[in-house]
Amino acid sequence: MSSERLPREFAGFFEHARQGSLAFPRCAACARFHWYPMPVCPHCRHADVTWQPISGPGEIFSFTTVRHAFEPTRRSRLPYVVALVTFEDAPGVQLVTNIIDSPPEAIAIGARVQPVFPPPDAGEPAVLFRVVTGEPGAT
Repeated sequence: MSSERLPREFAGFFEHARQGSLAFPRCAACARFHWYPMPVCPHCRHADVTWQPISGPGEIFSFTTVRHAFEPTRRSRLPYVVALVTFEDAPGVQLVTNIIDSPPEAIAIGARVQPVFPPPDAGEPAVLFRVVTGEPGAT
C-alpha cells in the first residue's frame, strides 16, 4: 500500500524510514510507546504523541514463512518470512515486518534482528529486518 494512501497517523513512521531511522509513537504524558499509530495515546488518552526514534535492534516474537502468493505480483518473491518483532527500547511495540537476507536456519523465535532501510530511490519507504548473526553488530 502506498504511504500516500495510509492514514496520516503513519506519516512520522514513513518520514523516519526515508531518513534511515526507526521511530514509534510515544506519549509525552505517560512516556509509553504504542503501535498502531493513533492521534491520542491508547494508554492514557493524552493527545501529546510524538515520534521517538529508537536504536532499532529487535527480537523475533513470532514468524511464519509464506509459501503461497495471495496475489500474482508476489509470486516471484516466494518464499518470504513475515515476523512479529519486539523492541527492548520501545516496550509494548510489536511490529509486523518482513525478514530479508537471512538463511532459514537463522530465523527463530528470540533471534535478534536489525532494521534495513531500502535506498530512497527504491520507491516506497520501508523498514525491513535482517537477522543478526555472528559477533554483535555483524550481519
